[in-house]
Amino acid sequence: MLNPTRLLIALGFLAITTQAHAACTTKSFDGKTMSRCNVWPAFPSQAISVKSTYVADSGGDEAGAFDLDLALVNASNAKPVATYHKPGAYNSDAVRLDDVRIDTARYRLTPDIRAFGLRAKFANNAKANPYEKTDLALYVREGDELRPVLEGLVVSRNHGEFTNGCEGYTRKIRRTLEVGPSSHQGFADLIVTTSGTKTKTTRSGNQCITTTTDLKKKQITLTYDGQQYSVPEDLRGY
Repeated sequence: MLNPTRLLIALGFLAITTQAHAACTTKSFDGKTMSRCNVWPAFPSQAISVKSTYVADSGGDEAGAFDLDLALVNASNAKPVATYHKPGAYNSDAVRLDDVRIDTARYRLTPDIRAFGLRAKFANNAKANPYEKTDLALYVREGDELRPVLEGLVVSRNHGEFTNGCEGYTRKIRRTLEVGPSSHQGFADLIVTTSGTKTKTTRSGNQCITTTTDLKKKQITLTYDGQQYSVPEDLRGY
């Protein structure tokens, strides 16, 4: 027979776990809303919770934006310890928001400050002009608030153009981000390395012939200006 004291303790832990599960949930994207929640490996007592909700434009067409609600929560009781809200964080029109994922790589910006990331994926369904990209943003905690220190860096992009389902090209770009040894304004520099391929498809008789070439690898250093890391225009957007 279970000791009554142990039973009460077990029920208490169950209540905490249930509360945490209710407040820190993962919900598949249904086109209008999504939620993600992961324990932060660098700080196991905390979890990162993100929710994004669609808000349609007043014009009534399919264009709109997704609001972002981001929080660090206590992993044991699910209480928020730091939050961030951004209305219209992700534009969504012909190229629509497809997913948001939490990135807990080791972004140590100072000996005492570690950032975490959000990777937002966008895509369209056009066969003639396929397009897909993923943006990376980094956030740090300051007291009871979260603050973005990097926004809009495109870490992957696939796009192309085809005339008849065979003839055309695709271009794939991939970027890695690592913390550098130098620093500016107290935060470590970030080193971005870009690589990619270009694939060309041509018709030869009844066949589609594909050739792929590697793009020249490039590297650039992002420096902190006291508020954010400045991202050059050619590493942003579409």
